[in-house]
Amino acid sequence: MSSVLPLAPIRDLLTRNCSFHISDTAIVILRDNIEDIIRQVGHESLEEFERLNSNRKRQGLRPLKRLNGYVVRRACGNVLKQDADSDLGLQSAGIVGLGDKDMARHTLVTKSAKEKTLGEVHR
Repeated sequence: MSSVLPLAPIRDLLTRNCSFHISDTAIVILRDNIEDIIRQVGHESLEEFERLNSNRKRQGLRPLKRLNGYVVRRACGNVLKQDADSDLGLQSAGIVGLGDKDMARHTLVTKSAKEKTLGEVHR
């Protein structure tokens, strides 16, 4: 699949906030990632638009024919939230929860065998 976005505007936008030299490879990788995000937002926008029209139909309103800013904004939020939520950081198996200070007292959750037999005797 060929790329559609030109490299020069992406380089200009990136150099506004970066005082270092930016390689051509970095610009191409950024362009490819931006195009991928745009494809994901487009797909999510269509799904969000269909949900919106379904809700409008249930309310007796006519369906919208034009993709609006509300739908694209929600789709952007959904796509970018997925990317942000996927990074859980370092999760070491050796780290346990801090729990309660009196956690040792709460470990016994069932009756002991002695308590069970005493309960049967009283019946």
